[in-house]
Amino acid sequence: MISVNELRHPKEKLYRLMCMVIGGLIWAGLLLGTMLSILLMLLPVALVLWVAGRFFRATLYGNSVQVNQQQYAELNAMVQDVGRQLGLGRIPETFVVNAGGLTNALAVKFLSTQYVLMFSSLVDLLWDEKNNDRVRMIVAHELAHHAAGHVNFWINLLMKPAMFVPFLGAAYSRSCELTADRIAAASIPANREAAVTAMITLASGSQVLTPHTSVEAFKRQEQQIPKVFGFLQEILSSHPRMTKRILAIEAYYDARPVQSVAAQAA
Repeated sequence: MISVNELRHPKEKLYRLMCMVIGGLIWAGLLLGTMLSILLMLLPVALVLWVAGRFFRATLYGNSVQVNQQQYAELNAMVQDVGRQLGLGRIPETFVVNAGGLTNALAVKFLSTQYVLMFSSLVDLLWDEKNNDRVRMIVAHELAHHAAGHVNFWINLLMKPAMFVPFLGAAYSRSCELTADRIAAASIPANREAAVTAMITLASGSQVLTPHTSVEAFKRQEQQIPKVFGFLQEILSSHPRMTKRILAIEAYYDARPVQSVAAQAA
């Protein structure tokens, strides 16, 4: 089984701790002074989330295709297998969504209900009948967000006040993405190429050009980014640059002992 906590990116550990401490202190002050007001505020918030979750579910089931044993069995088996690897007691409901050509995937949670949304254009870009480790990389990335608690309502509620600290919320979000990338890479320990190629495909958005894309040339693009404006762009972004994500994934593979898929699954 993959140990989620051992694979948390060091930056996420730092920013997560900072957010929890700051958020906890602010909440403690608020609770001590206005316990009743906080409780009264949480009740309508919970109601709004429940209603939003019901609407979301109605839209999802009515306009997307659920992944299960009857629909897209191979993709469903992949979701179930990765979910077990990550120790998820309840596997998130997974859907293939027509997003009008957008190439993305999402981990979503409303109260206790977890979802993974796979945009159809991304699945089409990555799907390979011979080896679907690229799709597995994306599936594992989204399931990793659930396993690591990144979309947990109560954890995010605790940290919410810290999100108003300038740049801290974005830094925490970026670190969560790096953690999810590491966990996803751990789900395909013997296929470093697939992990990197999945990211390259997200960057290019081209099924035709991806096989002809030089990973080394793409990584060198990071050196062409203006230092000051690259820094400013980064601290304002919720996701790390794709060049940095690929460098981080390769650093993870370089640092870990080589294991077979069978050994990892055991």
